[in-house]
Amino acid sequence: MSVTASRLGSAPITIDWTNFSSVPAGDSNIRMPSGGNGHVDAHALNTAWSALKQRFASGEVGFYDSPIDPRISAAQECQELATKILKTGQFTDCLFLGIGGSSLGPLSLLNALPEKRANDIRFHICESPDPLEWKSTLSELQPSSTLVCAVTKSGTTFETLSQLLLAMDWLGEARLKTHLVAITDPEKGDLRAFAKQRELMSLPIAPSIGGRFSVFSPVGLFAAALGGLSVTDFLQGAKQIRDHIEKGSLEKNPIFILAHELIRHGARRPVHVCMPYSTRLRSFGLWFVQLWGESLGKDGKGYTPLAAVGPTDQHSILQLLRDGPDDKVTAFITVDQADDPVRIPNSPINLPAFKILEGRTLYDLMRYEYEATSLVLTRQRRPNFSIKLDRLDARNMGALYFTFCVLTSVTGTLMGVNPYDQPGVEEGKVYIRKSLSAATLAPESEEEDENSPVNRLRRHQSTETE
Repeated sequence: MSVTASRLGSAPITIDWTNFSSVPAGDSNIRMPSGGNGHVDAHALNTAWSALKQRFASGEVGFYDSPIDPRISAAQECQELATKILKTGQFTDCLFLGIGGSSLGPLSLLNALPEKRANDIRFHICESPDPLEWKSTLSELQPSSTLVCAVTKSGTTFETLSQLLLAMDWLGEARLKTHLVAITDPEKGDLRAFAKQRELMSLPIAPSIGGRFSVFSPVGLFAAALGGLSVTDFLQGAKQIRDHIEKGSLEKNPIFILAHELIRHGARRPVHVCMPYSTRLRSFGLWFVQLWGESLGKDGKGYTPLAAVGPTDQHSILQLLRDGPDDKVTAFITVDQADDPVRIPNSPINLPAFKILEGRTLYDLMRYEYEATSLVLTRQRRPNFSIKLDRLDARNMGALYFTFCVLTSVTGTLMGVNPYDQPGVEEGKVYIRKSLSAATLAPESEEEDENSPVNRLRRHQSTETE
């Protein structure tokens, strides 16, 4: 009997793919060498992993060594700066400016562990240059007690820089050295140049760490340290996953098996649903969507990621997952232990729906609902797998993020795409820059055309001023 569930060494994670590998896959549009009965070909995995290890060793891709290399994680610098800032005792809030990988990592980590935080800093993460959201957020804050943290790897992200300019104006010139932290490339980019010019507090994002993997850099680690989470425990969880990969057989490692199975099912089931059974992990699903979509969606290949949360979405998309198009794989994330399961009191109401809950806990109910959802899908031959955390804490979260980063890397490499670039995103940035430049420096033809977009905007602005 083949093994279809396994704990990842000393890491606090167990993966169960019983309800995945047992479902017929159909033909894949990506050639995936395999042995009999769909078992992964060890040669294919070892070839892909060797290619990845070369990229890690060369310093091209840094997240994999971040848990063991403080030069990449900058963990000590993050902790020291957070301690310095907290010792002033003047900050109650942190206005965190970033978008994509520069926001989803810290957002999902902080949302996952609000009760584990040792500090009372309130985080306000602004991702979008939506003027309504911006004004609403600032209306809740005071410049004197707010730390502004601007995060952009390139140092030229327009959404973040626009908010930074507004935040600087709001803070006032006198507060910039004490109330502003820049997290960006250590040498390149306009934000780094500005931070050097003004001698601002700053932290470096290692050039080898891309945005969607940057939770293992100061992007995630500084926010964790400022919030009072254990950066050491977070990196320890990631290291335990890394150790398990380094010491074990690839073809028996659940992460590599999942990569193989996802590709094997890819042609028939290209929609991948991340459904944690924990409201605290709702934002983790959003982080997964960017990681999976931006890393694998290239060269006519890729999968459509969706974020859901249980048990809530049993009442929204479960019907679709069970009886809709058979084009989905569902990944459940569960938490094995709750600090307080919350016991349901005995009911004075002598009716069946009330009495059946006696002696149970809210945690029991959520666990039964996960098991029921998995069973419903399995009986309908809809593939699903489960990733179980021991509990919600910094070590478990470090292990979870690292697992998904490795899964993404292996899946992309086996598919024949580069999981670390984003040409479509970069092309969009070029168009944005051109549009902004055109609006700033309108050509003569537009100066003469009163109906040009630039002149219409200018007339609108003039009317508002009057």
